[in-house]
Amino acid sequence: MADPMTGPAPRCQWCSAALPAPDLPTCPSCGATLTSTTGGEEIKGVTTLDTEAIIRARSEAARPRSRLLSFITGEQPVELNVGEAESLAPPDDAVRLEMRRLELEAERVDLEAEAVAMKTDVVVEQGIDLAAMADTSPSAPAAPAPTAPAAAAAAVPAPVAAAEPAPDADAAPAAPPPPPAG
Repeated sequence: MADPMTGPAPRCQWCSAALPAPDLPTCPSCGATLTSTTGGEEIKGVTTLDTEAIIRARSEAARPRSRLLSFITGEQPVELNVGEAESLAPPDDAVRLEMRRLELEAERVDLEAEAVAMKTDVVVEQGIDLAAMADTSPSAPAAPAPTAPAAAAAAVPAPVAAAEPAPDADAAPAAPPPPPAG
């Protein structure tokens, strides 16, 4: 690659502007220093080795590592006392059984919520009026009107069974059955 200072027209190494003369100490366009004013200046770590930094780096590596860092890297075995060893031990069978019971209960609740959501989607898609589905027979006692969220929650599972159309070959499959009462 050609030196930008010795080509047909000298250019600044920093901004690439054309220079009027190749021996200028600074660029007239950007002000960058083009030639060194002090010929043999030594800059530690740039033009010469920084021996102090090398010595500092070696002494830092010689220092012993902390117990935690040694444990993580596996360089040095860490002795644990009895209390620490017990705190890291796996839980006993009763705790594991309770954890599994809670996990299964959470999964069951999640599946029930998904089933209710699917039934609600079917009711909305079919345009079923929940008020029309209520029992209006004269033998039924008059109950106070529930609030809107309570009415929606109470009426959601029932419409699927009442809204099932006659079996048709072209119809979409029926909604899934309700989850077992638990």
